[in-house]
Parts: sequence; structure tokens; C-alpha cells
Amino acid sequence: MKLNILELKKKSEVTFKGKQQVSLKGISGIRKMQVCEADVEGNLQKVDNLYLVEGHVSVTVRRLCDRCGEEFDCFVEGELFQEYSALPVGEEQEDIIQISDTIDLEDAVTEAIYLNLPMHWVHDEDCKGICKVCGQNLNLKQCNCGHEEIDPRLEGLKNIFHPQSEE
Repeated sequence: MKLNILELKKKSEVTFKGKQQVSLKGISGIRKMQVCEADVEGNLQKVDNLYLVEGHVSVTVRRLCDRCGEEFDCFVEGELFQEYSALPVGEEQEDIIQISDTIDLEDAVTEAIYLNLPMHWVHDEDCKGICKVCGQNLNLKQCNCGHEEIDPRLEGLKNIFHPQSEE
């Protein structure tokens, strides 16, 4: 999505709404959709020599659940904020991007999405995951495997609340 800064000569603020292609390459577990369309809306305004873009970004990503491996759609949203300048930018202003007549929002939208991706992708907080022994998805069917795994170093503590009777 590109914004023309010349529109600000007529108005103090320009609103925008549209779609932006976002590349999600390199994110583990993203299924099929490495490029997706994000919904973008916000406003552009000029403050002194800076052009400020503020807005909201949202996208739906198809992902694998980290617990059970099932595919699900995850809604991701974030806030968009970036400063641009048509004048040369000094080294101390590294967050300000130099532009000519148009502002390309692709990098700012992609950054807003990346910063708001969850650390752990779980389709439901109550997801039971998969059995470590047989691989059965425990959300679909319970398995008959023994799930009691005790660290051998701590095995002596397992009977702390149920001491065996001394005979």
C-alpha cells in the first residue's frame, strides 16, 4: 500500500484503508500461506518536517498448534506507527525513514505483524496435546498409555504424602 504525501497539501490529515501483501517467510509452523493479505487502516499527517503514519493492522494466519499439530486460523493484529521525512535524515534519527513523494507501508505493516505474533501458537487453551508415548491426539481420543513419568532423581518423593506403612 502506497500513500501519496502530496495529498497533505490540501488537508491536515489523510485517512487510508486497504490491503497489503505481507510475507511471513521464515516463521516456523506457518502452513501453505507464506504471503497473506493484511487489512490496514489508519491516518497520515504532517507534523513539522515529519510525516506520521498511525493505524491498525490485522491478518488471519493458518498455523499448526504447538501442542497437538492441528491446523487452525489465528487472528493477529497490531498497531502501526512509523515516522517518515522528505528531508535528509541524520544518524541520530535512525527510526525515521527517508522518502520522496510516496510512502510504501509494506515494511511497516510487516513489522507490526511480526511484533505481534504469539510466542506459542495454541488453537485452544484447553488443548491436551498429543501423547508422548503413542502420538495420539488427546483432544480426539484418550489413549491407554501410562502417562506417569517420574524423574528417577525425584522418585523417592512420590510417596511423601502417602507414606507406606511400616511393618
